[in-house]
Amino acid sequence: MLTAAILWQSQLAQDHSNLLITFIAVVAAAVVVQAGVLIAMAIGVSKAQKQLLGIAQELQAKAIPIMDSVTSAVEKTAPKVDRITDNLVETTNILRDKAHELDIVVSEAATRARAQVVRVDTAMTDSLNTVGRVTAEVHHAIMVPVRHISGVMHGIKAGLETLVGRAKAWKSTAASVATGVGDTEE
Repeated sequence: MLTAAILWQSQLAQDHSNLLITFIAVVAAAVVVQAGVLIAMAIGVSKAQKQLLGIAQELQAKAIPIMDSVTSAVEKTAPKVDRITDNLVETTNILRDKAHELDIVVSEAATRARAQVVRVDTAMTDSLNTVGRVTAEVHHAIMVPVRHISGVMHGIKAGLETLVGRAKAWKSTAASVATGVGDTEE
């Protein structure tokens, strides 16, 4: 039993030893694969870095003159833009002041126009009232005497007609008396 146990232990130790060697071989293979992958990644990153460095240099070569041109243009136009801005602010202030002045002038003109309209209306009303009064007075001054004269004329006419009628009647009566015709008629 003891021999069997020793043999068994020796068999077991050898199995463990084989497993340990297999495990170490697998780990070593994994490390080698990992190292290969890392080396491939390093080569890829290096190529990408070289490409990016080339792109960056090309971009820098093209962008720096453009940025210099833009900077120069901004530096040249900045005073002009400031002047334009100042002019716009000044123009806006002037326009605001002129609009205020125009508002005052228009308000004054409207007030004066209203006053003139009131004056004209008052003058027209007074004139029309005066014309009406004068017309009434002239009508009264002319028509009353004309009516009186007309009445007197009608009276004179009636009196004359009466006198003429009586004179004709006297004349016809006198003629009939002279001829004797007037006695038979009564």
